[in-house]
Amino acid sequence: MALTIPFTLPVIYLIQNVYLRTSRQLRHMDLEAKSPIYSHFLETLNGLSTIRAFGWQQSLKNINIRLLDASQKPYYLLFSAQRWLNLVLDLLVAALATILVSLAFTLRHSTSPGLLGAALNTILVLNQSLQRLITSWTSMETSLGAIARVKSLIASTPTENQPGEDRKPPATWPNRGEIQFESVSASYDGVCMALSGITMRIKPGEKIGICGRTGSGKSSLVLALLRLLDISAGRVVIDDVDLSMVPRHEVRSRIIVIPQDQFMLEGSVRLNADPFGTISDACIQNALEKVHLWPLIESRGGLDGKMDASSLSAGEQQLFRLAQAMLRKDSSKILVLDEATSNVDSNTDLLMQKVIQEEFKDFTILAVAHRVDTILNYDKVAVFDKGKLVEFDRPQTLLETKGSFLGTVYRANKAE
Repeated sequence: MALTIPFTLPVIYLIQNVYLRTSRQLRHMDLEAKSPIYSHFLETLNGLSTIRAFGWQQSLKNINIRLLDASQKPYYLLFSAQRWLNLVLDLLVAALATILVSLAFTLRHSTSPGLLGAALNTILVLNQSLQRLITSWTSMETSLGAIARVKSLIASTPTENQPGEDRKPPATWPNRGEIQFESVSASYDGVCMALSGITMRIKPGEKIGICGRTGSGKSSLVLALLRLLDISAGRVVIDDVDLSMVPRHEVRSRIIVIPQDQFMLEGSVRLNADPFGTISDACIQNALEKVHLWPLIESRGGLDGKMDASSLSAGEQQLFRLAQAMLRKDSSKILVLDEATSNVDSNTDLLMQKVIQEEFKDFTILAVAHRVDTILNYDKVAVFDKGKLVEFDRPQTLLETKGSFLGTVYRANKAE
């Protein structure tokens, strides 16, 4: 038995090598063949009403059967490869048993029947052990290949952070909310400047309204603040920390933003209000009560109810986002409103303004405004035009200034 090991191991390695290459390719073919079935199934579910209206049931059923037949071909070949492996291992074990019996017959005067029976029994068990060994070895190789592909994807995907963006800010940053734009310029395509030489100092706790025509650079300023738009010149500093030295995800996690367009996660109300599960249910309920959403949420199952954005109006979605912002108050001192009230009615707008004034009174607020009248009570207003800061002063001062953009727009709105 021991004499056959040096000859058996190379044969086993050769069998495994052949089976591994074939099995790996067949597994890939099997996965690729199943993809059209899943796509066809999802398309059928999404178009059920149209299919029934036009009577396409039989046609789509035939397509599904054809795709199902095509998906089984790689699986059948994979099953055949496994049967081939079993056959080859059975033949190998049969050859070993033949060799063992031949040796025992030749050396029958020096061997005992008991040892011969034990050796034959071991060989019979060896067949199953070899089969499990090769199958496990192949599965491990396939899994390692998947890991290698994931690592290759990670290595080939460019990282957002650039060299030097590794300064970890203090846990309490930003604790004052001072923002400085120092000669900031930025461009989306490297040709046309979205921001050009913006210099602006916002004191801690100041409420700044940002307005201007479409394409004037209002939203670009917010994107530059959140490191979503790379600046080509100048720098942005928050509480004496240069944002170009801080990892981008850190910057975005330390600034509270209420955007114009909302995104809801699939899941419960609790998951959407607190994705990381760090806030108590009582705090979430309290925040929803302050924005007058709790009665609606409670009628739909409370915090465990499913969050369905399609059943909420644009105003209710913005109110929910405001509640989310209130739950993050302890992690920041800066609130950014990117046209947060542009798609809501006047009552919702008044409620949002009231909650913001009460809950974020000691915050530095940057509000990109769609309606000028919503920022007239702010400390200052920044007016942008063609990527440049053309006006930056108290609202009342700008309204009284002849030729001011803010005054022109305000008077035009009042005339309407």
